[in-house]
Amino acid sequence: MRQTKENEVGQKTKKILIVDDQSDMASLLSNYIKQLNYIPVIVGSVNEALKILNSDEYFMVISDVIMPGKNGFDLVRYLKDKYPQISIALISGYYDKNMLNMQKSLGIEKIYHKPIFLDAVMEMIDNSIKETSA
Repeated sequence: MRQTKENEVGQKTKKILIVDDQSDMASLLSNYIKQLNYIPVIVGSVNEALKILNSDEYFMVISDVIMPGKNGFDLVRYLKDKYPQISIALISGYYDKNMLNMQKSLGIEKIYHKPIFLDAVMEMIDNSIKETSA
């Protein structure tokens, strides 16, 4: 049995922040997260995420990489500096050598490729649980 299913006590109070400028993708991720008994919170930009990260506590963040203005890598830098206890998973519909270099320089193990399915979201959450319990 996967760790996300074993740890159902108290999960409903754990919030996951979704940062994506594509509302259809954010909505899909939100539905998956609800199925896994977490509370999804959706914002459409990194700037919006930065505003609410100051006041709310999140278990993890799932963010698109390429967005207008600040991007997912900017958010990773911010989280590592200000909220290192919050896990982050990155998603993208586009991937190139520059992104690979940035991924390596920030110590990001994996960028999940769009479209995202339930099993990928489960993997993201499982990895986040492993990180926070290590």
